[in-house]
Amino acid sequence: MNALRDQESDDDRTLKPEWLVVLGIPISNTGEYNGWFCPCHGSHYDTSGRIRKGPAPLNLEIPPYKFTEEANILIG
Repeated sequence: MNALRDQESDDDRTLKPEWLVVLGIPISNTGEYNGWFCPCHGSHYDTSGRIRKGPAPLNLEIPPYKFTEEANILIG
């Protein structure tokens, strides 16, 4: 965790560890950390959307959301 630029644990970033909801352009399952990659500025994020490499100063934004059912999410 100390190596992260914007330190947030998985528990801080998600309601359920198997789900990650983010806003923005990043493409999933890519980049050096097999998480997210933004082709606009070249930043690499891990699978929890935390910045790992590149010019982005912060982790990927997580919008407000809640689970309405076990496998359904309401975003916003």
